[in-house]
This record gives sequence, structure tokens and C-alpha cells, in this order.
Amino acid sequence: GWHFDNASFAITLMIQRPKAGGNFQYVIGARNVEKNTVNIQLINSVLQNKHSVEELRGEEGTLVLFCGRNYLHSVIPVTSKRSRILATLNYNLEKNIELSENVRLTFFGRLH
Repeated sequence: GWHFDNASFAITLMIQRPKAGGNFQYVIGARNVEKNTVNIQLINSVLQNKHSVEELRGEEGTLVLFCGRNYLHSVIPVTSKRSRILATLNYNLEKNIELSENVRLTFFGRLH
């Protein structure tokens, strides 16, 4: 579903593209951590499917640098038997930033 990351930035590399689904969607202007602003109206509009979103159909080998803590983003569910395989490197400029429990379960399948 739609979310923000807590990473300062991320680098992703598409390793295997699914046959159907798996496109990356994002919205610019929903939040700016550095300026401490959140556009609640925009976020609600996106969640209610009343706002257009940007979409990226990454092919195998696509490298993306992304500031997920400032951009509301999501991935369209994969609807084919072929999986979406993506390598993700997340970076934090601040000290002591941890992944949320939901992200740890999603990425690693466990909390510890």
C-alpha cells in the first residue's frame, strides 16, 4: 500500500521484472521531512484515488535513486507467476534510525 520510508534515500535495482503488475507509483509534494511539512489533503486525495500519480515501469537493470521519506509511494501488486525481484539499499544520514516493524517483516520475514 501507499507509504513513506524513514530512509534518507534509497537505491533500487530491478533484477527480475514480473510479466504483469509490479509498477512503482509515487507522488511528489506529499511530505518534506527537512522542512517538517505534510500535505494531508494531497495524501487523502491519493488514498481516495482522486489524484493522479507518477508511475515507473522499471525494466530489468533499471537503477533508481529515491527519497522515499519525502515521496508517498507504492508498488502495484504483481499479478503474474513471475516474481518481481528488486535489490534495495537504504541509507540514513541521521544516527540510530531503525526500520519499522512492518518494514522488517516485509523485507526479512521476521522482527529480529
